[in-house]
Amino acid sequence: MRDGQPLFLTPKEFDTLLVLVEAAGKVVGKEELISRVWPDSYVGDGSLARNVSVLRKTLGEDVIQTHRGRGYRIALPVVQITSDPVVVTPEPLPKQNAKSADPSAKAGTEKASSRWHPGVLIRSAVVSVVLIAVAVSHFPGIRAATSLGPPIHSIVIEKDGALDPLTEGFELFRPTDQNYDDHVVYNRETNGWDRWRISTAYMNYYHRTLSSAEKDFALQRDWKLTCVCALGQGGGHVNIDFGSRAARFDIEFLQEEGRYFVALTKQISPKLEWVEKMEFPGVADIAHPHRYELRFDHVTQSASLWIDGQQMFSGYRGHHQFAQDNGLMFGAAVYGSAQRASLVVRTVRFEAN
Repeated sequence: MRDGQPLFLTPKEFDTLLVLVEAAGKVVGKEELISRVWPDSYVGDGSLARNVSVLRKTLGEDVIQTHRGRGYRIALPVVQITSDPVVVTPEPLPKQNAKSADPSAKAGTEKASSRWHPGVLIRSAVVSVVLIAVAVSHFPGIRAATSLGPPIHSIVIEKDGALDPLTEGFELFRPTDQNYDDHVVYNRETNGWDRWRISTAYMNYYHRTLSSAEKDFALQRDWKLTCVCALGQGGGHVNIDFGSRAARFDIEFLQEEGRYFVALTKQISPKLEWVEKMEFPGVADIAHPHRYELRFDHVTQSASLWIDGQQMFSGYRGHHQFAQDNGLMFGAAVYGSAQRASLVVRTVRFEAN
């Protein structure tokens, strides 16, 4: 619904949207979309492109993202909700004189009645609630009544190993950045690909937002922000950003000439300032990335910094500059005299329970 008016889709347009919503932010390949939307037919990319175009015009141009050569993804947070069954009681048909009843009219009435069986309406209502909830979370102009979803018992958002962050539900801040490069990293010790390198001549990062329900849950619990990573050059960072709800917490990795540091941000503009900045040569250990953690205590509203299981600092309360509601973030930015910045990540994880 938008402004109280229903939005109409054809069955195939609806099926296309449903597949993307069920993927919950992950990229769905074109072949998979075509096979699921047209399971018994052979169609080309044109039919799929048309459906996506119609959905964008109906729901908003930024709802569905195109990943060239790979497929499409829904760009909104997707939250699974439940809905009580909708019980439909059809109005009784007007009584007719049995002698004057038109047989053809009776047949038409029976056909219409079977077509609008309450079971069909129940299924449509439940599915629609899921899709409408997605739209409501992004478009202020769209309103719908939905029931509360199941309670959240824990949150885990993770970037793992050499997987492309885009396939794990993350977005790249500047996807058209010409100075940006990212790729998997080969591990000669294990003969495998187990890390992801981010490199830029300016600044770029991946991010995955938290839903309102996730933010409410996390801010009332203890949480942990983890990065198993290493800095190649310049600066790198991993952050958790709650927007206006609370402070933003940053772990920064810095190169200054031949020295490497771990820092906790106090201020970004007009100049960088740190609550804590400690030299740690292991920051540059690309072959064996170290584990950095911020452990937040919701009672004291502060976090402690741990490196490889050892507490290094406590009492970090974050900062309120550039709180853009980006959720979990990790990336690289130029720093000091370095012309480029590069960060290698094995694991980035935010968890609350």
